[in-house]
Amino acid sequence: MKRMSKLYLTVMAVALVLVLVAPAPGICQWPTKQLNIVVPFGSGGTTDRIARAMGPFLAKELGVPVVLINRKGGGGIMGTKVHLKNDPADGSFIVYTLEPYLSGAVFKGAFKLDDFDYLGLNYYSPQGLWVHASSEFTSAKKLLHAMKKNPGKITMSVIPNSWSRVGNSLLKERLNGFAKEIPYQSGGKQRMGVIKKEVVCTITEVYGTLASASEDMRCLAVFGDKRLPELPEVPTINEVLGEMGAKPMPALSNFRFFMVKKGFKKNHPDLFEVLEKAMAKASLNPEYQKIMNNLKLKIQWKGSAKTTEAVKKAHETLLPFAVFWQGKKK
Repeated sequence: MKRMSKLYLTVMAVALVLVLVAPAPGICQWPTKQLNIVVPFGSGGTTDRIARAMGPFLAKELGVPVVLINRKGGGGIMGTKVHLKNDPADGSFIVYTLEPYLSGAVFKGAFKLDDFDYLGLNYYSPQGLWVHASSEFTSAKKLLHAMKKNPGKITMSVIPNSWSRVGNSLLKERLNGFAKEIPYQSGGKQRMGVIKKEVVCTITEVYGTLASASEDMRCLAVFGDKRLPELPEVPTINEVLGEMGAKPMPALSNFRFFMVKKGFKKNHPDLFEVLEKAMAKASLNPEYQKIMNNLKLKIQWKGSAKTTEAVKKAHETLLPFAVFWQGKKK
């Protein structure tokens, strides 16, 4: 964990140097004096790191400075609501956020999915079933059998507003067994629960965990459609469920994406297209990719249409579990 922190500081120092360099004219001269990226979470987390490191590369494409603004609070709700209420829809402010936090805010009545236009996503990480590196459970099948045989005996660290509770519930539906949920308030603390052996397992994103705790934790299964090249020997959860005679479950993934309040795309379609293309080029810039690879964070790009589809699909998967965000029992 300490080694990863030093690497993060080194990489972000490089990004800071790039920020201080005046942006060169890019594919256009952006009509506002700067582009503000609102991250509705605190600084230092994965969402903040990805957006902050991307800033200078996006600035070079647009020809204006890119400024990152942290507006934390309420699991992404407060900063996003401020964007809707106060920020102009002229291309000067956009938001970088993630699922399932956006849908969670919708379930709480903070706003609607249709209040936004979706520009694109550049980070997609399936969830994984994780244990301590020295755990007696050396396979997902062994762990799931233990959950099924003794419901509630196996402990799992969860974040209330995340995929972890949803994943545990989906496993319960298929196994008639489940893990006892122990709540934590952040991804780092959720992982530390496993590392310190306060709990047996957790469900959390693959790439973020590989970046921060790969030496201390072991992934037993991936909640995705296929195996990952980074973990070729780790089966998908549906491979394991199939061996146990259980029905498959939907893919679960954290993905981070850019969006803007409704109105910008309709009123400024040309600028929306320019910004989407600039973001694609910045995300796929080899230097930016190198920075993120050093942090073990896998960057990609999917445009507006695919991002809109991904948000809606995630929302549909989460909808039966809306009560988790509404403070009710399912």
